[in-house]
Amino acid sequence: LIPARSVGKGTDAPKGTGPERPGAGGIGGSREDLMAALKRLTGAYLIAVAVVVAVYFIVNTVIGEHTDFDVLDVWYPLDILMVIGLALGLVFNYIAKRDADAGDDGGAVTRRYLAANVVFYMTAAVTILFLHNWIALLALGADSLDGNHQAWVIWAFVDTALPITLGVTGCRLWREASQTA
Repeated sequence: LIPARSVGKGTDAPKGTGPERPGAGGIGGSREDLMAALKRLTGAYLIAVAVVVAVYFIVNTVIGEHTDFDVLDVWYPLDILMVIGLALGLVFNYIAKRDADAGDDGGAVTRRYLAANVVFYMTAAVTILFLHNWIALLALGADSLDGNHQAWVIWAFVDTALPITLGVTGCRLWREASQTA
């Protein structure tokens, strides 16, 4: 015999089978599961962009000097991936900063507080420099780079700091997603 389930208070349903059970939020799972999946996906994307930018930054001089290949043909699409990564990095680093700031009781600076703030502000600085050079490149074209030492120095800084900030952010997101799973 199947016990009848009453409507309202005092249901005969076994404990842990109703919607209050973790992970039983419907087709998509719980909100925590969804956030963990989003963090893992974003973390993987940020790590991938960081690795590609770092590797290409290291080898692009050799490729450009010893072949007829125009290295900007790779940087143009990579710039789009970088701006997406920076936007995601800003959002997730701001959330981490906000959470760390909320736990600040005005006492000693904690490692969590310091790490969240340094990574957020570093991501913001890299984003500002990236956008400055990228918009100038889009507006003025590749000819704007000829003899423009300042633009090359900014690109060198961006292409060095971006993999670090996005890589650290991506690893943190991946680790946080793994801890909630």
